[in-house]
Amino acid sequence: MPSKLITVFGATGLQGSSVLASLAANSQKPFTLRGTTRNPSSAAAKKLSDSGIQVVKADGWDKQSLISAFHGSWAVFANTNSDDAVFENPDEKRTEVDLGKIIVDAAAEAGVEVIVYSGFNSANKITGGKIPVAAFDDKNEIWEYAKSIGKFKTVVAAGPGWYFENYLGQDLAPILGGFPFVPAEDGTLVFRAPKWGGKEDVPFISIGDDYGDIVHAVSDIKSFGQMTQAFENATGKKARFEEIPNWRDLEVYGIRGLETIKNMWGFCQESGGRYFGDETEAKTAAELKKLAAATRGATGKAAQLATLEDFWKANFGTE
Repeated sequence: MPSKLITVFGATGLQGSSVLASLAANSQKPFTLRGTTRNPSSAAAKKLSDSGIQVVKADGWDKQSLISAFHGSWAVFANTNSDDAVFENPDEKRTEVDLGKIIVDAAAEAGVEVIVYSGFNSANKITGGKIPVAAFDDKNEIWEYAKSIGKFKTVVAAGPGWYFENYLGQDLAPILGGFPFVPAEDGTLVFRAPKWGGKEDVPFISIGDDYGDIVHAVSDIKSFGQMTQAFENATGKKARFEEIPNWRDLEVYGIRGLETIKNMWGFCQESGGRYFGDETEAKTAAELKKLAAATRGATGKAAQLATLEDFWKANFGTE
Protein backbone atom coordinates (compact mmCIF):
# COMPACT_ATOMS: atom_id res chain seq x y z
CA MET A 1 0.00 0.00 0.00
CA PRO A 2 1.53 3.35 -1.01
CA SER A 3 2.30 5.75 1.80
CA LYS A 4 0.11 8.80 2.19
CA LEU A 5 1.45 12.12 0.92
CA ILE A 6 1.49 15.06 3.32
CA THR A 7 2.34 18.50 1.97
CA VAL A 8 3.50 21.33 4.21
CA PHE A 9 2.86 24.86 3.00
CA GLY A 10 5.69 27.10 4.17
CA ALA A 11 8.13 24.24 4.64
CA THR A 12 11.15 26.36 5.55
CA GLY A 13 9.42 28.33 8.32
CA LEU A 14 9.75 27.43 12.00
CA GLN A 15 6.42 25.63 12.18
CA GLY A 16 6.60 23.93 8.80
CA SER A 17 10.13 22.63 9.24
CA SER A 18 9.24 21.29 12.70
CA VAL A 19 6.22 19.41 11.33
CA LEU A 20 8.28 17.91 8.51
CA ALA A 21 11.08 16.85 10.87
CA SER A 22 8.63 15.04 13.12
CA LEU A 23 6.86 13.30 10.23
CA ALA A 24 10.17 12.30 8.66
CA ALA A 25 11.19 10.59 11.92
CA ASN A 26 8.00 8.50 12.08
CA SER A 27 9.16 4.94 11.49
CA GLN A 28 5.91 3.20 12.41
CA LYS A 29 3.79 4.76 9.67
CA PRO A 30 6.06 6.45 7.17
CA PHE A 31 4.60 9.19 5.01
CA THR A 32 5.69 10.64 1.72
CA LEU A 33 6.56 14.25 2.43
CA ARG A 34 6.46 17.35 0.29
CA GLY A 35 7.22 20.93 1.22
CA THR A 36 6.36 24.15 -0.58
CA THR A 37 8.51 27.25 -0.69
CA ARG A 38 8.72 30.42 -2.72
CA ASN A 39 12.46 29.88 -3.10
CA PRO A 40 13.54 26.25 -3.69
CA SER A 41 17.16 27.38 -4.13
CA SER A 42 17.44 28.74 -0.58
CA ALA A 43 19.75 27.03 1.88
CA ALA A 44 16.79 25.96 4.04
CA ALA A 45 14.99 24.45 1.06
CA LYS A 46 18.11 22.62 -0.09
CA LYS A 47 18.55 21.18 3.40
CA LEU A 48 15.02 19.76 3.25
CA SER A 49 15.62 18.38 -0.21
CA ASP A 50 18.88 16.74 0.87
CA SER A 51 17.01 15.02 3.70
CA GLY A 52 14.73 13.30 1.19
CA ILE A 53 11.75 15.64 1.33
CA GLN A 54 10.32 16.66 -2.03
CA VAL A 55 10.51 20.45 -2.34
CA VAL A 56 8.29 22.27 -4.82
CA LYS A 57 7.88 25.93 -5.66
CA ALA A 58 4.56 27.51 -4.80
CA ASP A 59 3.31 30.95 -3.83
CA GLY A 60 0.34 31.44 -1.53
CA TRP A 61 -1.06 34.15 -3.78
CA ASP A 62 -0.82 31.89 -6.86
CA LYS A 63 -3.69 29.43 -6.63
CA GLN A 64 -2.63 27.31 -9.61
CA SER A 65 0.85 26.80 -8.17
CA LEU A 66 -0.77 25.63 -4.94
CA ILE A 67 -3.13 23.22 -6.68
CA SER A 68 -0.13 21.67 -8.42
CA ALA A 69 1.82 21.53 -5.15
CA PHE A 70 -1.10 19.92 -3.28
CA HIS A 71 -1.94 17.43 -6.05
CA GLY A 72 -2.08 13.87 -4.72
CA SER A 73 -1.84 14.96 -1.10
CA TRP A 74 -3.88 13.19 1.56
CA ALA A 75 -3.22 16.01 4.02
CA VAL A 76 -1.91 19.58 4.05
CA PHE A 77 -0.41 21.52 6.93
CA ALA A 78 -0.46 25.29 6.42
CA ASN A 79 0.64 28.34 8.38
CA THR A 80 0.14 31.90 7.16
CA ASN A 81 2.46 34.64 8.35
CA SER A 82 0.59 37.60 9.84
CA ASP A 83 3.80 39.63 9.68
CA ASP A 84 4.61 38.90 6.04
CA ALA A 85 6.31 41.89 4.42
CA VAL A 86 3.48 42.16 1.88
CA PHE A 87 1.15 43.37 4.63
CA GLU A 88 3.51 46.19 5.58
CA ASN A 89 2.76 47.96 2.30
CA PRO A 90 0.20 50.71 3.07
CA ASP A 91 -1.20 50.35 -0.44
CA GLU A 92 -1.76 46.60 -0.08
CA LYS A 93 -5.46 45.74 -0.06
CA ARG A 94 -5.12 41.98 0.26
CA THR A 95 -5.36 40.51 3.76
CA GLU A 96 -4.24 37.40 5.58
CA VAL A 97 -7.81 36.12 5.25
CA ASP A 98 -7.55 36.46 1.46
CA LEU A 99 -4.30 34.49 1.52
CA GLY A 100 -5.74 31.78 3.75
CA LYS A 101 -8.82 31.32 1.60
CA ILE A 102 -6.68 30.88 -1.53
CA ILE A 103 -4.72 28.13 0.25
CA VAL A 104 -7.89 26.43 1.51
CA ASP A 105 -9.58 26.60 -1.90
CA ALA A 106 -6.49 25.22 -3.62
CA ALA A 107 -6.35 22.30 -1.18
CA ALA A 108 -10.04 21.58 -1.79
CA GLU A 109 -9.63 21.65 -5.57
CA ALA A 110 -6.61 19.35 -5.30
CA GLY A 111 -8.73 16.77 -3.48
CA VAL A 112 -7.00 17.02 -0.11
CA GLU A 113 -8.88 15.12 2.63
CA VAL A 114 -7.30 16.57 5.78
CA ILE A 115 -6.21 20.14 6.35
CA VAL A 116 -4.36 21.25 9.48
CA TYR A 117 -4.18 25.02 9.73
CA SER A 118 -2.13 26.93 12.27
CA GLY A 119 -5.20 28.86 13.30
CA PHE A 120 -6.67 30.43 16.40
CA ASN A 121 -9.80 31.18 18.30
CA SER A 122 -11.09 34.72 17.83
CA ALA A 123 -9.97 37.31 20.37
CA ASN A 124 -12.83 39.50 19.21
CA LYS A 125 -15.43 36.80 19.94
CA ILE A 126 -13.86 35.70 23.23
CA THR A 127 -13.82 39.24 24.63
CA GLY A 128 -17.23 40.20 23.24
CA GLY A 129 -15.66 42.73 20.88
CA LYS A 130 -13.67 44.52 23.60
CA ILE A 131 -10.15 43.53 22.47
CA PRO A 132 -9.85 42.39 18.86
CA VAL A 133 -6.47 41.08 17.72
CA ALA A 134 -6.29 41.10 13.93
CA ALA A 135 -3.83 38.22 13.61
CA PHE A 136 -5.91 35.97 15.88
CA ASP A 137 -9.23 36.98 14.36
CA ASP A 138 -8.01 36.58 10.79
CA LYS A 139 -6.63 33.11 11.49
CA ASN A 140 -9.91 32.15 13.12
CA GLU A 141 -11.82 33.33 10.04
CA ILE A 142 -9.61 31.18 7.80
CA TRP A 143 -10.18 28.13 10.01
CA GLU A 144 -13.93 28.69 10.06
CA TYR A 145 -13.92 29.10 6.28
CA ALA A 146 -12.10 25.77 5.85
CA LYS A 147 -14.79 24.07 7.94
CA SER A 148 -17.66 25.84 6.22
CA ILE A 149 -16.96 24.81 2.62
CA GLY A 150 -17.55 21.13 3.39
CA LYS A 151 -14.76 19.84 1.14
CA PHE A 152 -12.54 18.12 3.73
CA LYS A 153 -13.01 15.02 5.86
CA THR A 154 -11.13 16.67 8.71
CA VAL A 155 -10.26 20.29 9.51
CA VAL A 156 -7.96 20.97 12.45
CA ALA A 157 -6.76 24.29 13.85
CA ALA A 158 -3.53 24.14 15.83
CA GLY A 159 -2.46 27.37 17.51
CA PRO A 160 0.95 27.49 19.18
CA GLY A 161 1.71 29.39 22.37
CA TRP A 162 4.53 31.83 23.07
CA TYR A 163 7.60 30.53 21.20
CA PHE A 164 10.70 29.73 23.25
CA GLU A 165 12.50 30.83 20.09
CA ASN A 166 11.15 34.38 20.38
CA TYR A 167 13.88 34.97 22.93
CA LEU A 168 16.63 34.17 20.43
CA GLY A 169 15.90 37.29 18.36
CA GLN A 170 17.51 40.46 19.63
CA ASP A 171 15.06 42.84 17.92
CA LEU A 172 12.31 42.32 20.50
CA ALA A 173 14.54 42.53 23.57
CA PRO A 174 14.78 46.36 23.84
CA ILE A 175 10.98 46.65 23.72
CA LEU A 176 10.60 44.29 26.69
CA GLY A 177 13.26 45.55 29.06
CA GLY A 178 16.33 44.09 27.35
CA PHE A 179 15.86 40.48 28.46
CA PRO A 180 17.73 38.21 27.81
CA PHE A 181 20.49 40.21 26.09
CA VAL A 182 20.84 43.71 27.54
CA PRO A 183 21.15 44.07 31.35
CA ALA A 184 19.78 46.99 33.33
CA GLU A 185 22.09 49.39 35.18
CA ASP A 186 22.25 47.05 38.18
CA GLY A 187 23.38 44.19 35.94
CA THR A 188 20.07 42.32 36.09
CA LEU A 189 18.37 41.08 32.94
CA VAL A 190 14.88 42.55 33.13
CA PHE A 191 11.77 41.30 31.34
CA ARG A 192 9.38 44.26 31.46
CA ALA A 193 5.86 43.58 30.26
CA PRO A 194 2.21 43.56 31.32
CA LYS A 195 0.97 40.62 33.34
CA TRP A 196 -0.68 37.81 31.41
CA GLY A 197 -3.99 37.74 33.24
CA GLY A 198 -5.98 35.04 35.01
CA LYS A 199 -3.72 32.50 36.69
CA GLU A 200 -0.64 33.97 34.95
CA ASP A 201 -0.29 30.60 33.21
CA VAL A 202 1.58 31.66 30.09
CA PRO A 203 1.64 28.87 27.48
CA PHE A 204 5.21 28.56 26.20
CA ILE A 205 6.18 26.21 23.37
CA SER A 206 9.41 25.01 21.83
CA ILE A 207 8.67 25.09 18.12
CA GLY A 208 11.86 23.26 17.22
CA ASP A 209 11.60 20.49 19.84
CA ASP A 210 7.87 19.99 20.27
CA TYR A 211 5.58 21.68 17.77
CA GLY A 212 6.03 19.12 15.01
CA ASP A 213 5.36 16.28 17.46
CA ILE A 214 2.29 17.69 19.15
CA VAL A 215 0.95 20.32 16.70
CA HIS A 216 -0.57 21.69 19.87
CA ALA A 217 -0.33 24.59 22.21
CA VAL A 218 2.08 24.04 25.05
CA SER A 219 5.51 22.78 26.05
CA ASP A 220 5.75 24.52 29.42
CA ILE A 221 3.45 26.68 31.54
CA LYS A 222 4.92 29.41 33.70
CA SER A 223 4.22 32.96 34.80
CA PHE A 224 6.65 35.60 33.55
CA GLY A 225 8.12 35.73 37.05
CA GLN A 226 8.70 31.97 36.99
CA MET A 227 10.10 32.25 33.47
CA THR A 228 12.78 34.74 34.51
CA GLN A 229 13.53 32.72 37.66
CA ALA A 230 14.04 29.65 35.47
CA PHE A 231 16.48 31.69 33.39
CA GLU A 232 18.42 32.71 36.50
CA ASN A 233 18.50 29.14 37.81
CA ALA A 234 19.66 27.70 34.49
CA THR A 235 22.27 30.32 33.61
CA GLY A 236 23.43 31.82 36.87
CA LYS A 237 22.67 35.29 35.46
CA LYS A 238 20.47 37.58 37.55
CA ALA A 239 17.04 38.17 36.02
CA ARG A 240 13.66 39.52 37.09
CA PHE A 241 10.21 40.35 35.79
CA GLU A 242 8.91 43.91 36.07
CA GLU A 243 5.22 44.53 35.48
CA ILE A 244 3.87 47.25 33.20
CA PRO A 245 0.63 47.96 35.13
CA ASN A 246 -1.43 48.98 32.08
CA TRP A 247 -0.96 46.94 28.93
CA ARG A 248 -1.89 49.98 26.84
CA ASP A 249 1.31 51.66 28.04
CA LEU A 250 3.54 49.15 26.26
CA GLU A 251 5.44 51.23 23.70
CA VAL A 252 5.49 49.63 20.24
CA TYR A 253 6.75 52.58 18.18
CA GLY A 254 4.06 52.17 15.54
CA ILE A 255 5.41 48.76 14.47
CA ARG A 256 2.57 46.61 13.16
CA GLY A 257 3.91 43.30 14.49
CA LEU A 258 4.47 44.76 17.95
CA GLU A 259 0.98 46.22 17.96
CA THR A 260 -0.28 42.63 17.64
CA ILE A 261 1.77 41.62 20.69
CA LYS A 262 0.46 44.59 22.67
CA ASN A 263 -3.15 43.75 21.85
CA MET A 264 -2.46 40.12 22.71
CA TRP A 265 -1.77 41.19 26.30
CA GLY A 266 -4.99 43.16 26.38
CA PHE A 267 -6.89 40.16 25.06
CA CYS A 268 -5.31 37.79 27.60
CA GLN A 269 -6.08 40.09 30.50
CA GLU A 270 -9.68 40.53 29.33
CA SER A 271 -10.12 36.77 28.81
CA GLY A 272 -8.67 35.87 32.21
CA GLY A 273 -5.44 34.51 30.74
CA ARG A 274 -7.25 32.18 28.35
CA TYR A 275 -5.02 32.57 25.32
CA PHE A 276 -6.74 29.74 23.47
CA GLY A 277 -10.21 30.57 24.76
CA ASP A 278 -10.02 27.65 27.20
CA GLU A 279 -8.02 27.04 30.35
CA THR A 280 -4.37 26.40 29.56
CA GLU A 281 -3.25 22.82 30.19
CA ALA A 282 -0.26 20.71 29.19
CA LYS A 283 -1.55 17.18 29.85
CA THR A 284 -2.82 16.74 26.29
CA ALA A 285 0.46 17.99 24.85
CA ALA A 286 2.46 15.63 27.08
CA GLU A 287 0.44 12.65 25.87
CA LEU A 288 0.85 13.68 22.24
CA LYS A 289 4.60 14.02 22.76
CA LYS A 290 4.79 10.47 24.13
CA LEU A 291 2.83 9.12 21.18
CA ALA A 292 5.03 10.94 18.68
CA ALA A 293 8.18 9.72 20.44
CA ALA A 294 6.91 6.14 20.28
CA THR A 295 6.66 6.32 16.48
CA ARG A 296 10.43 6.79 16.31
CA GLY A 297 11.36 4.53 19.20
CA ALA A 298 12.33 7.39 21.50
CA THR A 299 12.09 7.10 25.27
CA GLY A 300 13.16 8.98 28.38
CA LYS A 301 13.80 12.70 28.02
CA ALA A 302 13.22 12.53 24.26
CA ALA A 303 9.61 11.56 24.98
CA GLN A 304 9.05 14.55 27.26
CA LEU A 305 8.09 18.13 26.47
CA ALA A 306 10.86 20.72 26.39
CA THR A 307 11.26 22.96 29.42
CA LEU A 308 12.29 26.59 29.67
CA GLU A 309 15.10 25.58 32.01
CA ASP A 310 16.64 23.34 29.35
CA PHE A 311 16.15 26.01 26.69
CA TRP A 312 17.84 28.68 28.78
CA LYS A 313 20.74 26.41 29.65
CA ALA A 314 21.27 25.34 26.04
CA ASN A 315 21.13 28.84 24.58
CA PHE A 316 22.27 31.20 27.33
CA GLY A 317 24.14 29.05 29.80
CA THR A 318 27.86 29.11 30.40
CA GLU A 319 30.21 26.15 30.23
